[in-house]
Parts: sequence; structure tokens; C-alpha cells
Amino acid sequence: MEIIELEKTEYKHYPLHFQYQTNAYYDIDQDSNYLFSVKLIRKPFGKIINKQFTDLLFQDYLENPSAFILKDGDQVIGYLEIERESWHKRLRITNLLIMPDYRCQGFGSVLMQLAKKIGLEEGLRELILETQSCNIKAIDFYLKHGFTVVGIDLSAYTNQDVESKEVRLEMGCAL
Repeated sequence: MEIIELEKTEYKHYPLHFQYQTNAYYDIDQDSNYLFSVKLIRKPFGKIINKQFTDLLFQDYLENPSAFILKDGDQVIGYLEIERESWHKRLRITNLLIMPDYRCQGFGSVLMQLAKKIGLEEGLRELILETQSCNIKAIDFYLKHGFTVVGIDLSAYTNQDVESKEVRLEMGCAL
């Protein structure tokens, strides 16, 4: 198994296809008695939901990204893309993808450790990422690695994110 840093010129806009299944979500319970009070409550969908989307490596809006591939021989196991947010000393994971056949085998942890190592070596204070409130397996993985919810965006994707059970969660962990 080896980790290889990808060349930006060669992999610019390289597509990553994400897919996952979920049977639950974190519902948003807002308390109107306060300026802003939110509880995340895990609830079942009552069925399995299939989600998929495509993202691109080295997108133009990223100022200082790096990307890595985890391989075993010729077989691609996963990808990690990170962005340095130097103005507030954070390292953002912009993409973390483990190919479906390799999930739940520790490969995500290998890439997560790489991100933490880079953040520490570069003197950054926090590792941060985005996920959706319905991506339960990803949330559980991030919690296992010391992340907590540090922000919630109730309308990041559409004006009906709360109703569609897909709210943007910002998760972070101190380095």
C-alpha cells in the first residue's frame, strides 16, 4: 500500500464519484425561544436511501490544495484532497473518498491520519470538513476520529435542506 501525492496540472478537475447508502439522518430541532438553538437528533428514514454526487479535484476556487491517492499495486483504494485555510490556520478536507469495496477496512483512517499529520507539520490548529446530516456512516467515522459539529448551514444546498433531511454540517477537530 502506498500514498502518492497527485500533480495538480495532471489531476485538475479530475472527477470523484461519491455514493453511499443511509437509513437515518440527523434531524434539526430548532428552539424558537432563543436567538439560535439547535439539537441534532438521529432519526430513521424507515428505508434505505441511496445518495450520489460528483466532485472535482483541484477546483479553481481552492487557493492551496493538495491531493493524494491511496493505492495497493494498481488498485485505487481512495483519495484525499486538502485545502489550507491559512488566514485562520485550518486544514480543510475537501474530499475524502474510499472506493466502495474498501470501506470499513481502515483505509479511511490511513488518509485521515495523513491529513492530521500534514496539519500538525504545517502548524495549523484545526482540521475541518463538510458533510451532510444524512451521511450517517461518514458522521460516525468523523466522530471516531475526534471531530465534533462546529457549524450548521440550514440552506447550503437548497432552500429546503431541513425538510429534505440533508443539512450541511461543518465538523472539526483540534490538531
